[in-house]
Amino acid sequence: MVVDNEAKENTNQILKEILTWKSITKLTDIQKKAYPYLFSDDNLIIVAPSGAGKTLIAEMVAIRDIMNEWDSESNIYISGHENRFDNQLSSKNFENVPAKTIFLVPLRALAEEKASNFAKDYRHLKVKIHMSMSEIDFNEEEIRKCNILISTYERFRTILGRMPDLVYYTKNVIIDEFHLLGDKKRGPILETILTTIIDKVRLILLSATIANPKDIADWLRGVLLVSEERHIPLEYSILTSLDPYKQISKKIDYNIKNDSQLLVFCGTRSKAEEFAEDFSQFIFTRAKQKKDFDPGKVLAFLESISLPNDTLGNKQLYELMQKGTAFHHAGLSRITKKVVEELFRQKLVKVLFCTETLGAGVNLPAREVVIVDTKRWNNEWLSRNVFHQIAGRAGRPDYDFYGNCSILANDTQEKGAILNRFWESNIESKNTFSSEINAKPRFDEISSMILTKDEFEKLILTLIYSNKPTQKELIQLLKRTFLDFKMMKMLKRNVDNEIDIDYFSEVYFKTLVETGEDFEKEKLSALELYYQIDNLEISKTIEGEISQVIYVKENECENNVSLKQDEFTCSCTHNDLFCKHRLLVLKQLPKVRVKRIIDKEFSFLSKLQKHNYVIETAKGKMNTTIKGSICAEMGITREKFEYLKDWLMLDLFAKKPSLSQLLFECQKIAPVVEDSDYFIDILSFKRPIYEHVILGRDMLSVIRKHQLYEGDLLRIEVSIKSIISGLAPLAEYLGLTDISKNFESLDKILSEVLRLSF
Repeated sequence: MVVDNEAKENTNQILKEILTWKSITKLTDIQKKAYPYLFSDDNLIIVAPSGAGKTLIAEMVAIRDIMNEWDSESNIYISGHENRFDNQLSSKNFENVPAKTIFLVPLRALAEEKASNFAKDYRHLKVKIHMSMSEIDFNEEEIRKCNILISTYERFRTILGRMPDLVYYTKNVIIDEFHLLGDKKRGPILETILTTIIDKVRLILLSATIANPKDIADWLRGVLLVSEERHIPLEYSILTSLDPYKQISKKIDYNIKNDSQLLVFCGTRSKAEEFAEDFSQFIFTRAKQKKDFDPGKVLAFLESISLPNDTLGNKQLYELMQKGTAFHHAGLSRITKKVVEELFRQKLVKVLFCTETLGAGVNLPAREVVIVDTKRWNNEWLSRNVFHQIAGRAGRPDYDFYGNCSILANDTQEKGAILNRFWESNIESKNTFSSEINAKPRFDEISSMILTKDEFEKLILTLIYSNKPTQKELIQLLKRTFLDFKMMKMLKRNVDNEIDIDYFSEVYFKTLVETGEDFEKEKLSALELYYQIDNLEISKTIEGEISQVIYVKENECENNVSLKQDEFTCSCTHNDLFCKHRLLVLKQLPKVRVKRIIDKEFSFLSKLQKHNYVIETAKGKMNTTIKGSICAEMGITREKFEYLKDWLMLDLFAKKPSLSQLLFECQKIAPVVEDSDYFIDILSFKRPIYEHVILGRDMLSVIRKHQLYEGDLLRIEVSIKSIISGLAPLAEYLGLTDISKNFESLDKILSEVLRLSF
């Protein structure tokens, strides 16, 4: 975009003012690279280590645009984006709506930190900030009025569906931790959001280092800005010992003696608590020798904010924090976490034992990080990106000249495995290595997580819910997904240059979406491009009365494809969209049967229409029905939606439950609906939730009585609230009037209970 000199000078002045307000006199490497692009409206993909100053870039964009708008004559005029508003200003709901910047984050804690920082740093501007995290704080009027909206990925997906015009009044969407595009749970949600808003807003994506940032930049047609320069240099060491206590003791002793702090990351919350307790006396002995440590200050701080000292976690923390240590995990209340974080910032907590949730949460660096466990509770490796994000907490900007990350290993074999996984160089003979040794970190490559039929069908339903496209427009939306980008990239690498892969990409998505009168040869050719079968052969076939099993040989491996009537599965993967083994078998079958199988395997739009989730208007626009909208908002599969429908009709209706019974029934199905890996027995919370929600007892009295973590209780209640918000309209749709009213009543009760609790 061409920027005139007057606009550039005005922007330059605004940016200088922002730096002055924040007392910043020198830009970091990534900030210097980004500065020229702040004058444009280019999409920016910004990749740099933790602490490199990425957030400031996003803030400058947001504040500059707010101030520019205030200088304009019209409240909805946005400098440089006039073309994005053509014929989009008719909605009365958006009269006098300020253009806004939307910040999307994965966690509520990150949202609260951003809101707090904005309110503090720019309070003189009286910027209107609104957080929308869940049903509890979904407020359309506040969303319309605010200058800055801060939301989670999941909540913003719903906002897009309920308020589709909002995107036309949005100048920027800033996505923090965008590497979660490759996360199994959040990835499909983030990809759907980005697919919907590409070319409608300016996108600014922030992440620590990933393996393939150019892919993201090319997909979004953005400018890639990368810096490997950490504000504070980071050194690593791998310590081999069968006695982790000995190694941690050495680190504690060294850091406290040198007036520095230590973060110790543990694989489980129980280990974090255990270590904090076990090392507390040792830490206290060392800490009380330092002039800046005063247990009296800790106690005075705790008493000044009236932190309960007799609840689970808090009781233990009260004593631990007065000894200079603490633990931090998801079970703690928001207030308790903030207390721990603040005392750590004040250097009164010298050593903090924590789980990986702190690594992805608030900004809380220390001079040294110790990673006790490189694997999770289920023995799965930490992702490389999460590992390096945790390690990146070492080194405090403006305080330290270096940071150090120590990783514990049992023996040299485990050390070698850690080296091979997290670094590109294998230096097994070295006990320590640093910047002087050429060992580059290894990062995970981000791929599309739209991998299964269920996820693809959810993608289609959500795109229709948010965009109301024609069938042709839906195909074009699918061609804007990261899934298509990655597949096209693979095709460009593997097929003849003379093949029009863009055309076959469209044919491929048509194959997935629609039922045709005939199965054209080109559809099979499109599948063949994506699932190449050159190195496959059928080794044998076993015929049964109603089924057959075809064995497909691939080099030295063999997979079996099962064909029962028109059910078509493969031993290599049962949930994948498709696979090359099934394609080879498909090519051997009669054309009529191939069409039947393809229609059964794919034709997702046709299925959604057939089962009344989607309808087509007279003008050819696709729209979700009531149940389609409910399904899209809940973010569940059609299969789960049908399960909930049957549960309401066949089970709940017969029980005619009271409010308390209804609450427990929703509690029982929560893990099924959400596919959550609960670390706790959710049903064991029956009585506490009943007392808190139905009887209206104070949260503190409930967690005291039942010895629960406040964070666990609230997390379950928020989950139930989210489910109930979808079940109320579903029950009404099914004609279950009494149950629907009970859901609505329970929804209001939960909203008030959670409002008071948060």
